Amino acid sequence: MMNAVKICVFTVLVAAFYSYVSQMVPQTVTYPPEDTELGADMTTEDLVAAGEEIASGKGTCLTCHTVSGETGGRFPDLANIGLIAAERKEGLSDVEYLAESLYEPNEYIVEGFLPGMTPISDPPIDLNDQEILAVIAYLQSLGGAATVTLDTELRWQSEENAAGASTASQASASAAPSSENLSGEELFTMYACGVCHSLTDPTPLLGPSLYDVGNNLSTAEIYEAIMDPDAVLNEAYPAGLMTAQLNAVGFYDKISSGQLKTLVDYLASQKGGS
Repeated sequence: MMNAVKICVFTVLVAAFYSYVSQMVPQTVTYPPEDTELGADMTTEDLVAAGEEIASGKGTCLTCHTVSGETGGRFPDLANIGLIAAERKEGLSDVEYLAESLYEPNEYIVEGFLPGMTPISDPPIDLNDQEILAVIAYLQSLGGAATVTLDTELRWQSEENAAGASTASQASASAAPSSENLSGEELFTMYACGVCHSLTDPTPLLGPSLYDVGNNLSTAEIYEAIMDPDAVLNEAYPAGLMTAQLNAVGFYDKISSGQLKTLVDYLASQKGGS
């Protein structure tokens, strides 16, 4: 009898906890990231400015990369990348190297750094070819001079990507309400969590590995780590980085309480393959 009472009380407490947390999460409709307007009549300066706006916003580039010339970060600093890009990888011009770094970032890893960047032409960032050309123009301007235009052709480009980007964004927005049924793994991918955290390897990436997070953190602690990342911060990782990354992909505006619970439960199940 006592065991039944304890189980009942425990169930009520867990339900109350989830109910409390659900009130902390905004209940909103998912909207696509704001697009930067690009036009055929843009000057080089206009294209560079648009590229900077994309890099610091929808592209999330400046969430992980600095442009200050500082060393010691977890991803390469981009100051003077426009000057050194042509020398970075043998056989590639500066434009080709920068394009490859955006479309296929793990094809070449700068010495001293780990792989982990997601292709920005893929979801959840999902830049189209013209937006990527604008980002390349901006990167060229960092220590060099922009030479690309919106007519520049690259071997990584896809007609489907260029023509369908707007349609894809609209489709994503209209489909968002049904995303309540996504699995924890799908949510983890959707919000690009794997860019910074590994689930399959104990080696840290930009952030700590989540390989066995279920053994190390309680459900409540996982909630806190997501909703208030700097509340308990490992000194090996910079403050504000996770919050900035989640804001960049719209996590706090988009996720519902049900999705958050699904994601937390999924992370709590990660116990190092056991």
